[in-house]
Amino acid sequence: MKKTYLLVFNGLSDWEPGLAVAEINKSDKYVVQTVGFNKETIKTMGGISIVPDYSLQEIDYEAAAILILPGGKMWEMDPLDELVPVVKKFIDLKIPVAAICGPTVFLTRHGLVENIKHTSNGRAYLKNIIGEYKGSDLYINKPSVSDKGIITANGIAFLEFACEVLGELGVYDDGTLEAWYEFFSTPQLED
Repeated sequence: MKKTYLLVFNGLSDWEPGLAVAEINKSDKYVVQTVGFNKETIKTMGGISIVPDYSLQEIDYEAAAILILPGGKMWEMDPLDELVPVVKKFIDLKIPVAAICGPTVFLTRHGLVENIKHTSNGRAYLKNIIGEYKGSDLYINKPSVSDKGIITANGIAFLEFACEVLGELGVYDDGTLEAWYEFFSTPQLED
């Protein structure tokens, strides 16, 4: 079974990857595994305690299907240099990387979207935090964007983000994925 790695850290926005990881966990092809900067218990923004399954040094790249990077305040304040080689290795091995909200700052700050169509919490959001950057001409003002194995999404697009992640992994066939998206995006159910 392939591993979908979810980065966990103190203050992570637990709702952002929630729908994606719940659906991935229903699949018989994947197992969601949490990975932390170390194996110490973390507390999410919602107050949930999580003990990481693995540390960054213990990632099994051969078994990896995707790396999911959820939002949280740390992305705006810390360059997270220790995470750069991990994410670059995923990209170099052509293993998808999915970033929602704050980690789009990380990807941009470290030049990982220079040649990738991407989105974030707004073009001004990125420029206010990191200034001008290579690849800014590839910014797309959409809730979620997938290009060359990198998925980016704004912080309120958890449904679109989940849909892109599920599509990238092939969790559902196209028709089922479309029906799944319609179900979750329809505010009112028929009688």
